[in-house]
Amino acid sequence: MKGILPSFLKFDTTNDLVRIGRDYDGGYLVSKIDIDDSEILVGLGISDDWSFESDFLRHKKVPIFAYDASVNKKFFINKINNSLIRIDKPKDFLYWVKVYFSYKKFFSEDRKHIEKFVGLNAEGKHCTMNDILSEVKSNNIFLKIDIEGSEYRILDTLITNKDRICGIVIEFHDCDIHLAKIQNFVEKFDLNLVHVHANNYAPIRIDDDLPIVLELTFSKNSKVRKLDSLPHRLDMPNNRLVNEINLKFEDWIYSFLLCDPLLAKFIY
Repeated sequence: MKGILPSFLKFDTTNDLVRIGRDYDGGYLVSKIDIDDSEILVGLGISDDWSFESDFLRHKKVPIFAYDASVNKKFFINKINNSLIRIDKPKDFLYWVKVYFSYKKFFSEDRKHIEKFVGLNAEGKHCTMNDILSEVKSNNIFLKIDIEGSEYRILDTLITNKDRICGIVIEFHDCDIHLAKIQNFVEKFDLNLVHVHANNYAPIRIDDDLPIVLELTFSKNSKVRKLDSLPHRLDMPNNRLVNEINLKFEDWIYSFLLCDPLLAKFIY
């Protein structure tokens, strides 16, 4: 499959990219030097997969704060109980038992799971990025962000606190309607964009071959070099049953028109 990226996402890569997290969906490419320089890992969005957080610890032992209100012990116990009913699918029962005990084992001591959704300033199980940064006492924070669209609510806070961040991997959803916000973030966030990967669980817009979900990696400390080609040799398709998306970049006028659909309609 082919995907076309707007020119504002053109980047220089780095020689020290490593894959953190499980194979296929859940793994991301990040700069090794940013891991080494980190003091704390903050994971926004875990669901039933904390392989990134677990794998990160193999490279650097740091405290972990993982935010996600969609899961907890009760959630996994309910999954186990519901899977008992499905006697035709014994693998489901074994899977959720394994996940439950993995969750209990991993989130202990200085590895905290905070049951909050991140991005919205609201009562209940919600918090803002400013709330998190006021709790995290470090100027070398590594961030993993996969919060299903709420990433756009925290971009300004990330820009304001860029000096406290040593690396980020962030998944952007619904890129077709948020290109201008992504461009503003890329241009104002001082860390280097060192990798882009398209999530092949999401569709590609037919009009212009734009992938709808993109994974971006930013680095404070790595030494950049010229990009060879995409996907990177360590990349894997998120959906193993579908071909990887091969990415290329379009010229600047194409990127400009993508961010201004009214002008594009007028010109064409």
